[in-house]
Amino acid sequence: MRLMGAAQVPAPPGKVRMRLPQLREDLLNQLPAVQAGVSMALLDAVMARAAGTRAAAPSPVTVTVEMVSRFHRPGRSALLAEGWVVHANRNLCSCAAQLLDEQGRLVATASGTFKYWKQAESAEEK
Repeated sequence: MRLMGAAQVPAPPGKVRMRLPQLREDLLNQLPAVQAGVSMALLDAVMARAAGTRAAAPSPVTVTVEMVSRFHRPGRSALLAEGWVVHANRNLCSCAAQLLDEQGRLVATASGTFKYWKQAESAEEK
């Protein structure tokens, strides 16, 4: 996130927000608009952080098991990603996220499953 210039910003309880205040040239595709990988990285980050910060989380560290992304319009301004938990158990957490432009228009959405990474896991389980 630091390499892209994104940072976590305050969010309502149960949500995580990250803002990408500037779309540098190296983050754009040929349109020019935000490159899909940048959008996906933002969506993945807010979902993973939402999973790891929920009150009953068994670990603050999560790894992405799967993620589905949908792109609705080109992102051509500062971006705000917002993620939240949909359902969780002791091992896995399902999350959703959205990416909005400066005008509050939907740029992309995602859903994903995250595994809680417990430090005591053996090498075989990892």
